[in-house]
Amino acid sequence: MHSKYLSLLLVLFSFNIAYAESDIHIQTKIKNTIENEGIVGLSWSTISKGHVEVGSVGYANISKLEHMKPAQKMHVGSVTKSVLAMGVLHLIFEGRLSLDSNIEALLSELNFDNVWHHRSPIKVQNLLDHTAGLDNIRMWQLLSTKPLPNTPLEEAFESSRQNLLKIRTEPGTQYSYSNMGYTLLAMVIEAVTNQRYEKFLDDNFLDPLEMYDSSFEFISQQGQFADPLLAMGYHENNVTQIAVPSYLRPAGQFTTTAPDMAKFMNFLLNEGKVKGQNFVKPEHMRMLTNPFNTKAHMAGLNIGHGLAFANRDRHNVLGMCHPGTTFGFRAYICIFPDEKKGFFYAANTDNETADYEKFNEFFINKLSVVSASIAETTGKEIGLSKLEGIYLPSPNNMAEFEFIDMLFNFIWLKQSNAYLLMKSLQNADRRLIQVKDHLFRDVNRTQASHVFYWDSENKLFLSDGLKTFTQVSVITLVLYWASLIFGLIGLFYIFLVGLIRIIKRDKVSFVRIKWGFINLLLFSLPIYLYVQQSFLQFGDITAASVFLAIFSGILPLTLLFSLWISVRENLQSKLTKLDVVAIMISVQFVLVLVARGQLPIIFWQ
Repeated sequence: MHSKYLSLLLVLFSFNIAYAESDIHIQTKIKNTIENEGIVGLSWSTISKGHVEVGSVGYANISKLEHMKPAQKMHVGSVTKSVLAMGVLHLIFEGRLSLDSNIEALLSELNFDNVWHHRSPIKVQNLLDHTAGLDNIRMWQLLSTKPLPNTPLEEAFESSRQNLLKIRTEPGTQYSYSNMGYTLLAMVIEAVTNQRYEKFLDDNFLDPLEMYDSSFEFISQQGQFADPLLAMGYHENNVTQIAVPSYLRPAGQFTTTAPDMAKFMNFLLNEGKVKGQNFVKPEHMRMLTNPFNTKAHMAGLNIGHGLAFANRDRHNVLGMCHPGTTFGFRAYICIFPDEKKGFFYAANTDNETADYEKFNEFFINKLSVVSASIAETTGKEIGLSKLEGIYLPSPNNMAEFEFIDMLFNFIWLKQSNAYLLMKSLQNADRRLIQVKDHLFRDVNRTQASHVFYWDSENKLFLSDGLKTFTQVSVITLVLYWASLIFGLIGLFYIFLVGLIRIIKRDKVSFVRIKWGFINLLLFSLPIYLYVQQSFLQFGDITAASVFLAIFSGILPLTLLFSLWISVRENLQSKLTKLDVVAIMISVQFVLVLVARGQLPIIFWQ
């Protein structure tokens, strides 16, 4: 109890501003929310014109019946990026780097594949604002037990990995979220300072802000790196999750507390000054959320990502925000510079079914953030019917799942009276109202939220500043879906009919589908092995992943062999014809998968 009040006094002294714990009413309301949403515990801090409040509810550790404290240490996932970005901007303030520094030159040991190298090399700014054109993450970088807390960062970019640093869009032209990009930023810090990025940022950024309970170093709940103040992480149904090292740790490895994040918010709201002195260039503070020179921005859209935050239009207010997710934790930070207000919270539960947006709405209401004026319609120079059609992610978030995203994450637009109706398989329908020419506003937003633009090849694109889609022919998607549906029908037929013929001991008919059936049956082995191993080994080379690669790799061959056996027979039999058709539609699908790089299934590349 004494240590708790001591920490409160330290925060009061360091801020020299009003400070208090959140009142009982607020804590009760949040407590009811976390219980309803299946969240174990939550800590938070708010700041309003110099007045700071902190609070906590729930448990830091259920098994120990340890209640969550306001100053509990928490992991914050990708909120890390905003803090690291400010550390990079301080390095630029010191003159040791610039926004225009050439990453490909600074990290010349890496194998960048940038076809726009001569006119658009990757710059520091491109990494900060996610416009480098890099892939987001690979499965082996995310789910692996191999990395250690001090694994060299360059091991995340081994030259033997296929197309790992292939630049997918011209640097500077389009936003595409990238965990790889922020790992490269940490490598730049190390190249410039000759220090581990963790130590440099802890000593040269966190310490001056007096964020003494925060660190970029790896901290866990047990073992060599254990910290008793770190909350236990949880998934759904209160399944525990301890911290694990990552290849891309600069993108999401940061431990902090709600009071420390109040200091960080105060730093941001005071225009990047420490003890009255500039710590970040004023012009860079003005660029924290503003997108620059992307095609969407050039087309008129002001919503997007800046050097450290995205400007978010939610619950009728505009803020500079960043969410975070990591194993067992969720976090969020949002700042409202004009009103000198902000909030931060961290939950020690990563629950896929929980509605974390409720906390954003709650803190916005608590802070009484002024509602933004709704953008009014000023002109309609393009007909809605011209914008109807199918749109595919361009690019999608993860290159290795491009084919899957094409099939399941496309959107289609259709005119509905004065609106454009945006439909998808994943989300509820959205209504877009035309604001001006190519600018549209989601009816649940206050500002223009989407923009249409054409490239030099006259391709039509739709962007919300953070995701971009390109219009494609309906026929293209229909053909792929037809391939998928017929292929699955064929594979299901082979497996089901194979089982029936084995039970009936119909050896004559079974021979026609024998090899395809055996191959499908063999998939039960890697499935069983995957169930037995930790999900953190998903990207490692294990018995499960090796067998999956082998059995998926030979599937086209076994199906083709079954097809050859079947067509050798007399096709006068209806049953034989049916077998041939089933194998043929299966073959066409697996060949499409091979052509799209989906077979063999290998997650360690």
